[in-house]
Amino acid sequence: MKAIKNLFMLAAVSVVCFLVGALAANAAGSIAFGAGVGAALFLSAFVPRADGVGILNVTPDLSALTTSFVKFGGTIFKNQVNDWDLGDAVTVFKNVKEPIAMPKLSALGGPQPYSAGDNTTGNGAKFTDRTLTVYQSKWDFDIDPEVFRNTYLGEQTDMPYYQYILDQIAKEELSQILLNTVGYGAYNASGSTVAAIATGWITNLKAQVTATTLTPISIGVTTSSNAVANTETFLSGLPSWWRTREVVVKCSYAFFDLYKINYRTINPYGFVRRENGKYYIDGWQNAQLEPCAWIPNTNNGLLAVTNKALVFGTDGDRISVAATPYRNIIKARLLFPVGFEFADMSCISVSDKFVV
Repeated sequence: MKAIKNLFMLAAVSVVCFLVGALAANAAGSIAFGAGVGAALFLSAFVPRADGVGILNVTPDLSALTTSFVKFGGTIFKNQVNDWDLGDAVTVFKNVKEPIAMPKLSALGGPQPYSAGDNTTGNGAKFTDRTLTVYQSKWDFDIDPEVFRNTYLGEQTDMPYYQYILDQIAKEELSQILLNTVGYGAYNASGSTVAAIATGWITNLKAQVTATTLTPISIGVTTSSNAVANTETFLSGLPSWWRTREVVVKCSYAFFDLYKINYRTINPYGFVRRENGKYYIDGWQNAQLEPCAWIPNTNNGLLAVTNKALVFGTDGDRISVAATPYRNIIKARLLFPVGFEFADMSCISVSDKFVV
């Protein structure tokens, strides 16, 4: 009964507003009439519907925006992954559904002078497979469109709002993985940091050295007065068959700066790029020195790679964005599988200060 009474009261107020507006219109024209109608419509917004819910809906409809996050989120993120720069000498697998064996077949024994008898002892095939495994990572975040409506949302006219948000988040996630996982990451399923997503290349190399699978080349501490000599010592320690291959010597930006300073003191010109934008080392036509952001400046060593033996893996089908509307915000989860490995350890070499 009370609800019905309130309904009649609101209706009566609406009628009064309408009549006042109509009477005023006779004296002041249609503007007053419109004001009366506007007041009536405003009050009618609070009149309960048959289901007891007011006509004024304070919860915005985020279904279209949420659908856009889900439908286009994976594609937007994959575009950023495709542009992700891990440097040269890297092989990328984009469709890793399960662990992938990277087989290496070599031979045991070797040829010998001819004799009539069989000499098979010690000869045969040798398999030294390595396995690339990718691990799913996630990033949970909430998006409140109202927070950005008068700032970033208002400034973005060249792309939809959801695309702008996902572009920025994808760039940030790739940046954090590059700086914290690619090099010194250590996979931990129970972890909660970026470094726990996957085991990085440098962490893996440390394990190879510990297992004596890899023997570092000793060059000592590098400074601005011996960087060129140390780099040449490192290259001289590589297998001779590497000299006919494309070799990428990776280092930190700090090491690269030391090399440039030292190079200028030895040569009448600076250490400059070739036409292809790469820095080649004197005396090695096919060896380039490449600074990498994933090698921290505290790393004072060198990593040499040939035959694109560094391997990065992901799964494009599992790169996705899940999103759910909650009141006036969107709860989102970004998924990105990541894995790092070596295709062939005979194509990897490190200096002593790279794996400390």
